[in-house]
Amino acid sequence: MTVVEIIALAVTGLLLTAGLILSTRRALGTKTGLTRTAISCLAAVISLWPLGLLFARPLGLVDDEGVWDAGGPALLASMLLALLWIQVASLILLVALEALVPTASVPSLPQLARRTYSRIRRTRRIAQLAKIASSSGLTRVLRTGPAHQDFADSLVTAINRSGVTFVKMGQLLATRQDLLSDNVTRTLASLQAHASPIPLEQVRRVIRTELGADPEELFASFTPEPMAAASVAQIHAARTHDGREVVVKVQRPAARAQVRDDIAVLRHAAKIASQRFEWARNMHLTSLVDELMETIRRELDYREELTNTRALEHALRDVDRIGTPVPVPELTTSRVLVVSRLAGIPISEAHGRIERLDTDVREQLADDLVSALVEGVFIRGIFHADLHPGNIMLLDSGTLGLLDFGSIGVLDSEARQVLATLLYGIVNDDAVTAANAFVLGFDVPDDVDHTQLQRDIGREIALVQGSYEVDAGLFGRLFELARDHGIGVPAGFTAAFRSLAAVESSLVLLNPNMSLLEAARGRMGSIMRRLNSPGRLAAQSLGTAAVSSAIARRMPMRVEEVTSALAEGRLTVDARPFAWSGDRAYVRGLVDDGIGAIIAVAALLVAALLLTTEGGTDVLGPLSLYEVLGVGFAFSGCLLALRSIVRIFQRSVV
Repeated sequence: MTVVEIIALAVTGLLLTAGLILSTRRALGTKTGLTRTAISCLAAVISLWPLGLLFARPLGLVDDEGVWDAGGPALLASMLLALLWIQVASLILLVALEALVPTASVPSLPQLARRTYSRIRRTRRIAQLAKIASSSGLTRVLRTGPAHQDFADSLVTAINRSGVTFVKMGQLLATRQDLLSDNVTRTLASLQAHASPIPLEQVRRVIRTELGADPEELFASFTPEPMAAASVAQIHAARTHDGREVVVKVQRPAARAQVRDDIAVLRHAAKIASQRFEWARNMHLTSLVDELMETIRRELDYREELTNTRALEHALRDVDRIGTPVPVPELTTSRVLVVSRLAGIPISEAHGRIERLDTDVREQLADDLVSALVEGVFIRGIFHADLHPGNIMLLDSGTLGLLDFGSIGVLDSEARQVLATLLYGIVNDDAVTAANAFVLGFDVPDDVDHTQLQRDIGREIALVQGSYEVDAGLFGRLFELARDHGIGVPAGFTAAFRSLAAVESSLVLLNPNMSLLEAARGRMGSIMRRLNSPGRLAAQSLGTAAVSSAIARRMPMRVEEVTSALAEGRLTVDARPFAWSGDRAYVRGLVDDGIGAIIAVAALLVAALLLTTEGGTDVLGPLSLYEVLGVGFAFSGCLLALRSIVRIFQRSVV
């Protein structure tokens, strides 16, 4: 063969293969992988040449020397047989591949490459974390878990060495007194997120990528040295072109990639720990890790913090001496946050300045801080979830400013009502009310001993009344009580308790004579009256009445329809076994496959009879009418049979 003939033959083969790919996937009536379909079709086309030579001589299509020796009808018959053969062959090969390795049971080559690369990175990260856990002593205390006296210190040491994801997770765990003991949460609270600053060029690159220009163009001035550097981001001072003093929070370039890699590792580790250790199962560690990872992902999106800042700004609009930074939306993206700069210092570092304030001013600031928290938690349902002294600033104007809105607490109206009732019972020495609110608001198992639960809550209330303090210890004991009874604490309640406990230390700095218990006792009566005011209850009752009225107005008609049908003997019960569309589709698919299989068997039997019957008029060269019909029935039977077979294998994968 000449080069031109070889090229022409190759092009013809490729075109035939392309057409065969389309017809094969359509003939099976189901989705199959493109790669395996192409391989099957190409193999079928290649098989046409040797098989054609094998059967051409017995059919009289070529002479003894291999030269084509057939007329037009024979040529047409041979082309028909060839097309049918390669179609059936491609279907058989594809069904065989589906039987051995069904579609979607193995990844494609690009997916396999990505998974292999991810697995290598994950393995390297696991090895690194295993070395850290071993050197910090964490592996030695894992079996005992949080109950071991060295667990907290070993955990903090390991977390500090493990990077941004684990530091953020540790900081979040420090707020979960409902799951961990006071010793563990106090130790985790010592975690520091400080880190070395990233180079200015990397800061420029992030800002340029997110905002489309260098910081020197976006701002009238931009301080190269960061005001603070943490494991996730660092903060720079700047001034906008309209003269506003702002701070620019820039996320570290590698933060998201590291979190993404560590999430898979943490989930894998949590799954293994839950299988091996009882304490991990009791903590529902896998669900806890999923919850923490979702929180971290939200905190890495600064658009969430922008929304939170606006929500807190709106919630505090009626509190004169409490302010929040004003966000700059046009300069904020998922990795860059720009807000107005609050001039002042954190109250944790402002002892001298606080002492120089007048007593009346300090008392008013402390009172406004309590009002802001109580108003947010119980009335508006939006509050700062971490009011420790580092997030509260004493401003140069003599007022207070709140910082860090990466995480806020949100409570719906029913949760606010229950939480207010619980705290009202605590501050007023009412164990019955507190216990009932506890049961209503928390996830209490059915087998809980309610009498013992009420006694335990009453004991904690008595301790509060004796010490005159509502502090972190009270909420820690309530969380421990919930753990002992197997009671789950909703996340919103955890955030509220955390804020109420954290604000105590800030109140002491502002006004040492102020007790959160007394402040709460003085306000809870007003809060309960507002939550249960006639106007509010009337509005809620009106909504309930509207729904009930709509249902009630339909009742007479429904009752009449039922009684009439009953009286006339027409009442029937429609018990639909396949009400869900998915069930109907599944059964319909089984019936279709069964009918197709029956027709396929019948077609193959008819084909066998026709092909073995002698005689008949020659219509296509050496092929008689019976043989042509037999080939057609055989092809149809094979097609239907192969469709049924491939659907069986694909259904088993699903």
